[in-house]
Amino acid sequence: MKKIIMTLCLIPILGLVACNEDDQFKGELYKKIIYVLSDDDLIFQSEHALGEESTGYLTLYCGGTEHITQDVTVEMEPDDELLYEYNYKNFDLNESKYALPLPEENYDIDDFKTVLRASSPDSYSLLPIKIRPDGLSPDKQYMISMRIKGVSAFEINPDKQRVLFNVVLKNDYATMLNTTYYQTTGRETRHTSAGDMPSSVSVTRIAAPVSKNAIRMFAGTHTYTTASVTPEEIDRYAMTVTFNDDHTLTITPYGSIEIEQLGGPEDNYWYIDETFGHTVLVTTYRYKDEVTVNDAKETCWITMSETSIRRATTN
Repeated sequence: MKKIIMTLCLIPILGLVACNEDDQFKGELYKKIIYVLSDDDLIFQSEHALGEESTGYLTLYCGGTEHITQDVTVEMEPDDELLYEYNYKNFDLNESKYALPLPEENYDIDDFKTVLRASSPDSYSLLPIKIRPDGLSPDKQYMISMRIKGVSAFEINPDKQRVLFNVVLKNDYATMLNTTYYQTTGRETRHTSAGDMPSSVSVTRIAAPVSKNAIRMFAGTHTYTTASVTPEEIDRYAMTVTFNDDHTLTITPYGSIEIEQLGGPEDNYWYIDETFGHTVLVTTYRYKDEVTVNDAKETCWITMSETSIRRATTN
């Protein structure tokens, strides 16, 4: 009999607990929380074309299943500590890999406030940032570190309150958002003390945007990976390929490489493949490099006659 009574007493208590948990769940479900859009590292990437000013946007969201019934003003502010924390976490003491604060001359934020409108069907608002990317290096990451300073209503999500606005360089021929590859085939001739040494070549090159109409590649059969390339390698092997309006190409040194363009317009030009839409480059040049001949090192001219096709970009 005592067991029956105890069981009957527990039924309303359990029901009350269940109701409280259900109310709590509903409260969390409908709770409105303000946050700024970013990835797991609190980075928001924004592509910007070299040679022009363009506008990127931070996205401020209001979470919750129900739409807001009042306007909400969100104010941002600089957060220099976030960039320091990101660099230390990802690169420790390797300062050569550190992301840099975007120089003030490369951007404008006219207003640090944005408003989520109750009258808008969207649950977000955009904060515009004007970006001028010319002069930035493709070998560095540039960030604007910001955080939500305050909101006129609701709560701020503490885990998504901060953001690193990452400016990513691009032009019509390469982007830093994903690695841009050009598949190159052709003919290499090494002009050595032992005579000319011709051979066929096939190499996959990485291209980086350096201006509105120019990219950087390594000359010859030299290659690199974005994560491990050194400034010394870039200085030694990199060339600049400029896309001219008349569809000719101009090859010049990017760093200290000794390089000369050979032939005329018929030997150095670019076009868009009509079937697949790929960018195709035809280049002829020579450059100096160290080679091994009969087990001895020597520096000689190497002539390249190449065709390079831009591969489809993948994430």
